[in-house]
Amino acid sequence: MRFGNSFRLLMENYKHAFKLLLYNLIMTVVTVALCSAFVLPELMEIASEPVAQELGENFKNIFLSLVSPKLEEPVYYIQKVFGEGGNLKQLFDLIITMRIELIFVCLGCVLVYLIKRFVDTLVYFTIGSMLNDKMATYTDTSFSTAFVANLGKASAYAALYVPVVFLFDVATLTICFIMLRYLPLLAALFLSMTLVVAVQSLKLTFTGPWMPAMTSDNKRLGEALRYNDKREKRQVSKMLSLYAVTVYLIIILNVMAVLFTFGSALLLTVPTSYLLLICEQHVNYYTMKGKKYFITYEKIATNPDHGDSEHFFEYIEEMEKEAEEIAVVNEEKSE
Repeated sequence: MRFGNSFRLLMENYKHAFKLLLYNLIMTVVTVALCSAFVLPELMEIASEPVAQELGENFKNIFLSLVSPKLEEPVYYIQKVFGEGGNLKQLFDLIITMRIELIFVCLGCVLVYLIKRFVDTLVYFTIGSMLNDKMATYTDTSFSTAFVANLGKASAYAALYVPVVFLFDVATLTICFIMLRYLPLLAALFLSMTLVVAVQSLKLTFTGPWMPAMTSDNKRLGEALRYNDKREKRQVSKMLSLYAVTVYLIIILNVMAVLFTFGSALLLTVPTSYLLLICEQHVNYYTMKGKKYFITYEKIATNPDHGDSEHFFEYIEEMEKEAEEIAVVNEEKSE
């Protein structure tokens, strides 16, 4: 039910995907330009060194020797590139001497990445606020209005969310690198993909209620971090399983977009993936709280039992008591 409601919300509010598409295109251009400002000067300096020019010339000769009998055998040039004391070894030694400059380049790129993620999160929070207005009152709120109204809360949310997600991602990449280095390739790829899905699912389960708690119930960030009662804690397993399935579907969808459309469909699948996760975060929160919400104008979703079987039977007992009271009143009226 949760995935179905999330998907219907996605389709009902799909116009937001085009806002995310436009934003992602702009931010990609800006990010590439800023990273290039850090990287290109160092690359140009390395490329101007004689060892780098000789390496490029030898790579060209390897290719030409395969198609032209006038040059030396390709083994000669391969030895010059990959042999002991060859061009690659010399280039690596050159890079080692520039390690301080390269460390600053890497730090600059990481800083650009974190700033981009911070601004990304502000936009996702704005989309979440607009989605919440649609779910709660079926109101269409403009992007600019929602952005300005939620700027303070979105900034506090992003200031915590971005470092947490960055640590999750760094830990995941580190473990995947270790597995790829020390395990057989197929086993390493299988375990790495499983780890990525597991970590992303845990991350979404852990951070998922933060945004809707702030947009729906107007909670402060500190209040949004806590579950209020046992019924909400029992929802964790359901949210984890939903996010795991969703992460796998998103990976499959985007890989198919790369393979079958040469990456063109990524223009739609990437923003759609983000919007689907925002929808699921709010559907999970509304379900956890037992709150009604609009799926479409004609359909309102309800969850009186909060997804909890114990509370469900209490609800049934209350309904039976109400039915008995109504029957007694009707019987007295008939007499």
